[in-house]
Amino acid sequence: MAVTSTPLHSARPAQSGGCALLIGKVGMWLTVASFGGIFWAVNGGFSVIGLGVLASAFNTAGQLFWAAVSSLTFPVPVRVSGLPPTQPLIPWIGVIAASLLQISVSWLKLSRRSIPVPLLVTAILISIYDYVTTVFGLGTVSWIALIGLPAQLLIAIPLTFCLEAAIGFALKR
Repeated sequence: MAVTSTPLHSARPAQSGGCALLIGKVGMWLTVASFGGIFWAVNGGFSVIGLGVLASAFNTAGQLFWAAVSSLTFPVPVRVSGLPPTQPLIPWIGVIAASLLQISVSWLKLSRRSIPVPLLVTAILISIYDYVTTVFGLGTVSWIALIGLPAQLLIAIPLTFCLEAAIGFALKR
């Protein structure tokens, strides 16, 4: 019977990041707590504005659609100069839905768990909606509009996906 030795590093169980990963997750949660709401509100605001811009581009049918989805409103809790005192409820429900679906898919993917096909398809479709409406909403900012569509397309990526991906990572086990 031959005796074989194994290297010392293979005798230890694999660590999942240890303290460094724990510190990173705490940092992610602190980032979400301190900047997440603002980041999410900015993205959501551009998405809601973008939906209105897109709807207005589709003649009277688009205008009718926008009138219907923006008829139910909620009051804005903080008064900001130039901001209407209310916001349309249904588009904001879409913003919340997109964020929840993106977080769920990110969390499952980063945890190496399977993603049910209906969840994945819905998340992909609403993420496309969220991204496109954010792109069009960014076009209403004068300095971004001056730079043009490439700037809108680029800026919309982190606005649409980074916060949700960070939350998905922080939830990962």
